Amino acid sequence: MMWQCRLSIRISLAALIAALLGCLLLTGCDTKNVGTGGILPPEPPQPIVTVPANLAGGVEATWVVNFIGIAVPFSIEMQMGGGTTLDVPAGTMVSGSSFSYTFMMVNPSRTDPATYTWLVRTTAEPGYSFTDYVGTREATGAYTVEPTPNNPPVIDNVTFADGVLSVYVSDADGDELTVTLEGGVTSMFDELSKVAVDGVAEFTTGGFGDSFISGGTGDVEITVTDDYGGEDTFTYTITIDAISIPAGALAAVPSDTLIQTGDTVTVVVIAGDFPAAAPFMYMNGAGITIEESASYVDDSLNVGAPGRERDDIDGIWAGMSSAPTGFLLPIGFMIEELPSNDSGRVRIDFNITPIGGGNLTTGGVLFNFALQFDHAGTYTLGFEEFNLVQRTYYNGADAQSQTWDDISNDYPDVPNTIEVT
Repeated sequence: MMWQCRLSIRISLAALIAALLGCLLLTGCDTKNVGTGGILPPEPPQPIVTVPANLAGGVEATWVVNFIGIAVPFSIEMQMGGGTTLDVPAGTMVSGSSFSYTFMMVNPSRTDPATYTWLVRTTAEPGYSFTDYVGTREATGAYTVEPTPNNPPVIDNVTFADGVLSVYVSDADGDELTVTLEGGVTSMFDELSKVAVDGVAEFTTGGFGDSFISGGTGDVEITVTDDYGGEDTFTYTITIDAISIPAGALAAVPSDTLIQTGDTVTVVVIAGDFPAAAPFMYMNGAGITIEESASYVDDSLNVGAPGRERDDIDGIWAGMSSAPTGFLLPIGFMIEELPSNDSGRVRIDFNITPIGGGNLTTGGVLFNFALQFDHAGTYTLGFEEFNLVQRTYYNGADAQSQTWDDISNDYPDVPNTIEVT
């Protein structure tokens, strides 16, 4: 009996020793969390985020995350809620007591701030988190991104050729750009403001403008703007050659060639040089024709160049050997719209006689007047030579009737049509 009892005790001690040795070899035992400092916390450290100041769309900012807690091996994830071009993906390993990342900030608005929500999560590596603890820690909060700083547009180049002013512009933000013209020579252009298409805005001369019938040079102020207050300006000098009318010819030139329904156009009548043998003395008659849906604007006759009083001594008349003291002019009922020889057209007759004027051989501006256009279409200015009696002629110094050699009103580079839309 005594022998059997001793054998039983020996078996139990051996089993106990084997169990202890097995436990030391197993990785699932808690000995990994035991040390001189006691039991280590199995969850990752708590992230502490400091939101950078002065965040703005399109501007880089460095975010720093500090950690509280014993740093077991862990990774980080940063979800920025759309306020940055990228997030920090889950599983990004951290070394040290802080983590930093430089983001490009995002704000789709160019005028208003935008608010987003950030979330930072730390995750313990496998073997350092347990089912009875949370293996992640999070921090979250809101942040505001100011509007994206605006890059102003730039005028890259300006050209003027064949009656077209081309303004080349660019913008680093890709904004829609509007180009406007201001200054002393803008009367020559059909439009003064245009949206640039593919980086260029083109302005077409609709006529020669009141101040450019005889040619000249002037500046135009060009401004390009975006929708966010950015702009650039440039002063461009435009030179217009004088309208060239052949000697012995007569031309009716519109100040604008592209207008809207209901607009008026100034028509300037210009004479070429007169022959020395038949110098100009006074205009006995000029029958100007146009499509019948155009109409003469009452009391719009202006002797000489546009822009001054009706009977000022200017234009061709100022060049007479003896400046006139005044004019004999037709009053309202004497300027009439009459049927023309051409079907669908009317004729408007004008007569101007200087008082005390002398002979003239050098051509220039005779007179100007306004036409009203109430219907869309294409209108062509012309002259009529005969309609029962002689039309479009003048009297020379010998009081004899003289005719212009050419009243076709068709000369190179001189406009004679008006498009009404």
